[in-house]
Amino acid sequence: MPECLRHCLISAMAATLLAAPATAGTTAGISVNDPGDADSDDAACTLREAIIASNTQASYHGCVYSGSGTPTTIAFAIPGTGVQTIPVASQLPTITRPVVLDGLTQPGADCTSWPPTLLIEITSPSNGQYNGLTLDVGSDGSTIRGLVINGFNNNVGYAYNFNAAINIYQSNGNHVECNFLGTDATGTTAVANLRGVDINGASDNVIGSDGSARSTVARNLISGNSYGQVDTRGNALSGNRISGNFIGPDVTGTVGIGGGAGVDIGANPGPASGNFVGWDGVGDPVLMRNIIAGFTGTSNAGVQMVVGAIGNQVAGNYIGTDVTGKNAIPNFSGIALGSNASVYDNIIGNDGTQDVAAARNVISGNSFDGIDINGANGTGANAVIGNYIGMNADGSAALANGSFGISIDFASPSTLVARNWFAGQGTAIRFFGSGSFGGGSTASFVNNAGGSNASLPVLDSRDNCVLGVTGVQVQPQGANVPNPNVFANNWWGASTGPNTSGASSADGSIAASPFLTVPASVCSDVIFANGFEP
Repeated sequence: MPECLRHCLISAMAATLLAAPATAGTTAGISVNDPGDADSDDAACTLREAIIASNTQASYHGCVYSGSGTPTTIAFAIPGTGVQTIPVASQLPTITRPVVLDGLTQPGADCTSWPPTLLIEITSPSNGQYNGLTLDVGSDGSTIRGLVINGFNNNVGYAYNFNAAINIYQSNGNHVECNFLGTDATGTTAVANLRGVDINGASDNVIGSDGSARSTVARNLISGNSYGQVDTRGNALSGNRISGNFIGPDVTGTVGIGGGAGVDIGANPGPASGNFVGWDGVGDPVLMRNIIAGFTGTSNAGVQMVVGAIGNQVAGNYIGTDVTGKNAIPNFSGIALGSNASVYDNIIGNDGTQDVAAARNVISGNSFDGIDINGANGTGANAVIGNYIGMNADGSAALANGSFGISIDFASPSTLVARNWFAGQGTAIRFFGSGSFGGGSTASFVNNAGGSNASLPVLDSRDNCVLGVTGVQVQPQGANVPNPNVFANNWWGASTGPNTSGASSADGSIAASPFLTVPASVCSDVIFANGFEP
């Protein structure tokens, strides 16, 4: 991995860690004691009034502002048992100062284990043309936790385009944790927002876990939203971590709810760079693993990288499976890159230096393909390194994607596919007017800092373990004639050993021996170190 790219990723991680909000020291507080939505001068304190009091740092109507300093804690003490529903009839005030908006303060609410008990529900019964909550300019360092937010599903009328349960607009260093966004309070039935979380021109936000141990579970359930679950867009956003969430499943992690796309990384005018989906290379990889599954629409994927996605990393996730990593909850495509300009320098898996198991994505069980890289309009110079593609999480059996492990289309240039395990697919890798593959490739990356080109080093030892019915398919795509492809230092399913360099669609050993459907001794931990050379 070129040092410039590695340096950019480390810099992004460090910036994000430094941006974590220090919420423990706040002494300012407001208590919501009424489930209504009124703004009236009486003794009741509604959520609407509490946000105004927090923004002004002064008592307002029935909301008593006590203490001083920021962030201000907005707590809940609404009388009654069970879920307290706040019906929002018009746009709530945007949040313009740091807050800890904490639904876990409602008596009986709990998120010390999963599934949690969440008792504050914010909903839009009339599907209004506005967001649920908006962290606006000036709210940096806020935390939103312990809430159920649903019903904000209108796609017209809002100034920043579409509505979300939580809109983070030019606000940095915020935490969103232990919320249900897009479901009912049981976490089992969709009650859609248009988006779950919309990150617009904002950086260093943590959606889910930052990888540190804590007394409460940081995981969000973000499922059922009709347009997308977590989106980035806008200008110059970086360092966001979308980690440790259930995105698409229900609260058990075993049944798909789905919705629109899962995670959509992009920005226009952009760039969206140095963002992490899953493990960031620093925190606890188990706490930071996303389960991204159930997005079956043909235009959607579990993870999408679109225009402006430059230098991001997807690592340590289960994409297309349940929480165990052993059973399929299909997306149509697990991960889709392109087809847009400025989609490059992204890493799916390991940057070449990280812990093997922690960085590995399990990209399996998806109905069409595990990864789709579409080179139309300029997508290229991306890397897929060290993943299980079509295998279950412990590597004990195939969990095939429907047609292809990876499909690389429209002459996507300088794509590196290395050190992965493929199993079960009808075709492991399809080069549709594209190349190249395995050791001997030298993909050219453009780094985030200076914009200069740097070639990846040649990976000259056993790079991919390919187990399937058909290993590699090479075919033209309209006017796109396949670039010269390099097949080198890969281990095919035949027990006779690695294929020879320069093979075309398949070499003789592939044709003579059927592919294995589960790993065998030729791809054992001893030989491959779980897909990597030691």
